[in-house]
Amino acid sequence: MRKNLIFVIGVIFSIIFLSITPVHATEIQGQHILMTKEEFKDWLFNTQVNREIRLIQQHHTWIPSYTHFDGSNHFRLLTGMENHHKKTMGWKNIAQNVTTFPDGKVAVSRPFNIAPEGTIGPKANSAGIAIEHIGNFDIGHDVMTKAQKDTIIYINALLCIKFGLTPSIDSITYHHWWHLKTKERVLDATASYNVKSCPGTGFFGGNSTSSAKSNFYPLISDKIEELLETDQ
Repeated sequence: MRKNLIFVIGVIFSIIFLSITPVHATEIQGQHILMTKEEFKDWLFNTQVNREIRLIQQHHTWIPSYTHFDGSNHFRLLTGMENHHKKTMGWKNIAQNVTTFPDGKVAVSRPFNIAPEGTIGPKANSAGIAIEHIGNFDIGHDVMTKAQKDTIIYINALLCIKFGLTPSIDSITYHHWWHLKTKERVLDATASYNVKSCPGTGFFGGNSTSSAKSNFYPLISDKIEELLETDQ
């Protein structure tokens, strides 16, 4: 019932925003659109997505990390990732649809109507949206800024509203839960599998399913409620 309600409200949001003249993002360079999280909200609900989205992926970049971000080089980092993904990894485009930055900015790169690429595998990608968070969030490395944390919660809530999702292990996933070779989801059975730590052992308290359920999903659910109440 709740999921259906969120989906209906998401459709209403889309209809309302599609009737408004699209906002101009802060900056555009090539395919990369750099926005505040509020501008992302307007962009998202002005954008028609013609494929089914059932899964929101959480990744950290590892490199580039916070030491590579100088507060104004958003496009240089995005272009660097795009070039690496295309030239070194052999992918058709930058792997991720969305990137968040330490200053709270958010970029859209790979079109939402094109499934992401990446080592998480085709099962997660086929109906997925991939979000890369600039930083190395393994314990002992980057400590996430409040601005980036707020943006991550905000945009995940917006994506849940847009696509009618309720935060859970089946709708918001960590790269850590997927086998690098078989591309199957293994969740917490990671000790005996080949997995990455992504989005980091310190990402919102950890990269286990219990950490996500205790520390990540409740924040997104609260933000969904806040956004729905605000826009009524």
